[in-house]
Amino acid sequence: MTPKLTLSAARRLKRNNDFVHVRRNGKTYRCQYFALFSAIRADSCTDFSSARIGISASRRVGNAVVRNKLKRRFRELFRARQHEIRPEADIVVSIRFPATKADFKELEQRFTHAIQYNGLRRPDRRGNP
Repeated sequence: MTPKLTLSAARRLKRNNDFVHVRRNGKTYRCQYFALFSAIRADSCTDFSSARIGISASRRVGNAVVRNKLKRRFRELFRARQHEIRPEADIVVSIRFPATKADFKELEQRFTHAIQYNGLRRPDRRGNP
């Protein structure tokens, strides 16, 4: 059976402290379209049921319409791959201006590579990464 692929509020980073912690203590992947920061939650956090994502886009990226469109794209990328990502992972995506001109396929390839690069893939049932 296919896992439920929704993006609930529990799967989003909302507090500024969470964003700051991931940016300071996590691994970084940078490309021309975005910077992806990732950190593994500590043992003190009790909820490891799912990975969480936070997305930021400054006004340099574009007006509100453009920023929100890009945020929706990255939320969809995360939503579609959330079953592949380790459940204790926190991810922050900082969108850059060239992402406005990128097509969805290119963003998808870069996002998938970033997840692999930062070691966020969930190991399969056989123990292979």
